[in-house]
Amino acid sequence: MKLNLIKRSIALALCLPLLLTGCGSKESVKEETANELNTAEEKTYKIGISQYMEHPSLDEARDGFTDEMEKLGVKIEVDYINAQGDTSNTQVIAEKFVKNEVDMIYSIATLSTQAAKKATEQTNIPVLFTAVTDPVFSQIVKSVDEIDANITGVTDKVESAEILKFAKELKEDTKVIGIIYNTGESNSEVQVDEVKASAKDLGMTVETVGITTINDIPQAVNTLAKKVDVLYMISDNMVASGIQLVANLAIENKLLTLSTIESQAADGILMANGLSYYELGRQSAVMAKKILVDGTDIKNINVESPSGLKKIVNVKTMEALGLTKDNKAFEGAEFIEQ
Repeated sequence: MKLNLIKRSIALALCLPLLLTGCGSKESVKEETANELNTAEEKTYKIGISQYMEHPSLDEARDGFTDEMEKLGVKIEVDYINAQGDTSNTQVIAEKFVKNEVDMIYSIATLSTQAAKKATEQTNIPVLFTAVTDPVFSQIVKSVDEIDANITGVTDKVESAEILKFAKELKEDTKVIGIIYNTGESNSEVQVDEVKASAKDLGMTVETVGITTINDIPQAVNTLAKKVDVLYMISDNMVASGIQLVANLAIENKLLTLSTIESQAADGILMANGLSYYELGRQSAVMAKKILVDGTDIKNINVESPSGLKKIVNVKTMEALGLTKDNKAFEGAEFIEQ
């Protein structure tokens, strides 16, 4: 009897550490799991932002992106580099981001996006773009609704026909539309061709002047002022960087101006019926969260279009050109005095 009791006691003593070890392991697993969840929630993502050049529209796209990421609760560490309008810099920037193993590259404008695509071809780094008018023509994606690589984003394409209709409303006998564009930007060439096609359908023609630097703008405006009725501002980065100069010269020449970019009305353009680049940035951020946080495969996220247009009229420019608020083209517009 005593012997059995002793055996039982020894067995219990031997099992106790094992039981305690088992309990400790369960607690340890729970603790590790909790730590992993906390780490996932608190993860900071490294975002390399490559911006082709500095001007209000592209700056807004960057600000909209970072602001919305914060609102979405996504913690990011941003490495922002501006290529200062130098194409060779875009490739250096993209390669730097790849070397630093960023979690995502956010590219603003076509040339920065093309460089990012090339630099990441042999990597798993996702590229999210904005301010690209035609990503298919620019060979960034094969199709806007069929992503086959590590890149997608939001375009800034606005239908030219809708803007050109306002030209006729501003000035009933409008026959010739003028466009200034950067000859080195593929986005601009695409837009010029589209405007020409739309203008033809509306019984108008298009005169263009190509530029290679901002210094060419004064001569371009003066040349067109002698030939056209309305100056149409496409989404061109070089022209946008000198938009106030364009607006002032147009007023001096009594030239009506229309833009596809909302913010350009504040810079002196008569009327903008266009998109907000800040909203494009916000739209891009929602896509970024899906990829980085939610784990959605980038190939399942199609290229998106701008979410809406807004009509804005600059009152000072309107008055300087001898127009009034009852002009048919201004119906439903927001009037600003800047």
